[in-house]
Amino acid sequence: MQVTKDPSARPLVVASWHRSMEYKVKSGSLDAPYLDNPNLDTPLARAALPILDRLHEQLADDPVSTMITDRNGVVLSRQVSHEGLTTNLNRVHLAPGHVFAERYVGTNGIGTALASGRTVMIAGSEHYVEALRDFRCAAVPILHPTRRTLLGAFNLTTIQPGSDGMLMAFARSVAAQIEAEIAAITSRRERALFQDYMEACSSVRPGPVLALNRDVVMMNEQFRAAVTGPDHYALLDHAREVGEDPRWEGTRSIALPSGRVAELRVSRCRREDSDAGAVFRVRLIGRPQPGPAAVPARSNLGLVGSCPHWLRAVADSEAAFVAGTWLRLLGEAGVGKKTLVEALHRAHGGGRSLVMTQPPASDAPAVIERWLHDIQRLLVEPSHVLVLHDVHLLSDPLRQQLTSLLTDLDGTATGQLVMTRQPSMVSTDDELDRLCGISVEIPPLRHRHGDIEHLMRFFLRKYRASGESGFSMDALSMLQRCPWPENVRQLESVIRGLARRPSDRMIHAEDLPPECRVSSHKVLTTIEALERDAILRGLLNRNSNVQRTAQDLGISRATMYRKMRRYGIVPSNLT
Repeated sequence: MQVTKDPSARPLVVASWHRSMEYKVKSGSLDAPYLDNPNLDTPLARAALPILDRLHEQLADDPVSTMITDRNGVVLSRQVSHEGLTTNLNRVHLAPGHVFAERYVGTNGIGTALASGRTVMIAGSEHYVEALRDFRCAAVPILHPTRRTLLGAFNLTTIQPGSDGMLMAFARSVAAQIEAEIAAITSRRERALFQDYMEACSSVRPGPVLALNRDVVMMNEQFRAAVTGPDHYALLDHAREVGEDPRWEGTRSIALPSGRVAELRVSRCRREDSDAGAVFRVRLIGRPQPGPAAVPARSNLGLVGSCPHWLRAVADSEAAFVAGTWLRLLGEAGVGKKTLVEALHRAHGGGRSLVMTQPPASDAPAVIERWLHDIQRLLVEPSHVLVLHDVHLLSDPLRQQLTSLLTDLDGTATGQLVMTRQPSMVSTDDELDRLCGISVEIPPLRHRHGDIEHLMRFFLRKYRASGESGFSMDALSMLQRCPWPENVRQLESVIRGLARRPSDRMIHAEDLPPECRVSSHKVLTTIEALERDAILRGLLNRNSNVQRTAQDLGISRATMYRKMRRYGIVPSNLT
């Protein structure tokens, strides 16, 4: 720890050594994790690699290596033509795929530039790990041209003594070229998106038009005039979610807080090598409800939540149910479609029986015929409320048969029909959908952020009726940040498990299950969830040490990193 005690040591290096000690980096050994197949399909890589290729030609046979890393310290590319330097770099794993963040290898040019956000020169004994002390490294952070967020770093490494000022100036010059090229790429993407946006605005009947990507949002005058207040923010929130997934294209209907429905026709902008964003043609259906905030009052159904999207969905469903109208409920798995129907039936069932059914598990003609016959029998009598769950799972032939049956019954059926399905970005507005007089979309839990705490406390009282304790602030904060890909069903399952703990104990962050410590919105299979939980528990037991956890699980470090990316696991979030 000589540097930290040396009064002449630079403050930047002293601070970096302190961080290295806090990370428990071992100065006598080098442990640079390896990431299999680092992502080169990024604006940083696309901008930097041609520049590094040209630079490599100019520096041929010089004992200097040029590298580009992402913001996590993963080396994306390395150029070096000097055989002796190549051997030395390989010896310390300073090569593509390896991670040189301070957390793993302590003070070094790459990691310290990323951690400090400053251009740095780390030479000789300033390196924390002894194996790196033969090198002189000049590294410059690379920032996004508009957002000014950290994208990665450019690094020059040599083993030859020389002018530190010259190396620093050279590194700054190359980094500036890379940032300029990123700006040019970003500009081309934005111009491509702007061109598609202008084409949409100049059509014969443009209506409201919105275009966006991660950097820009464009909207025409019709959009600004038609979508205001809470509707404006809600629609932008949905559009950003749609726009972030380049696979989503087609038509999507969204319930707005005012009571209107926004139909979004989504088209991707693909004029560049990668997805440049999305253009949304918007059609508004219905009129805003009266009132200053256009938020319906809470119902008497005993349902938890005060989010405007949720209250509107409940109010519209209740009005349709009371009127006896055939109703279609859209929503992701676990949002509470079944719970809502059961609450409506309890309050307004009027003695009718509630019958729930799903698409038949078998395609055998006899099974399908019996299923269709049961539907017909239940709907011709007024004493039944029939719920057809998950109609999005119907095969095309069965969907046509069901449509034909319901069309024949339309106008003569006395039973009430409720259909539920999951929403899709591909339009499913077919004849079966149109048979329902009212369509209501139930918002996912991630769009009901204000209701999460209320739901948590409701489920804790439900499963721990005699308990007096609640959630600590750290647990509450972590649960509110959880993406809840399986919605309210997943939240209830987590609270049910926590309620089994002693009732006189406050629930803290360390009590939370592994699934609450990830950032992925992906809904996992049972096997995937078991694998994710095993990785999380291993990391918790090993104090977030990826290499030792991989060894415990019997998998390679590369496989470990790949699975962590897949499941949205960030080791720094576990401590």
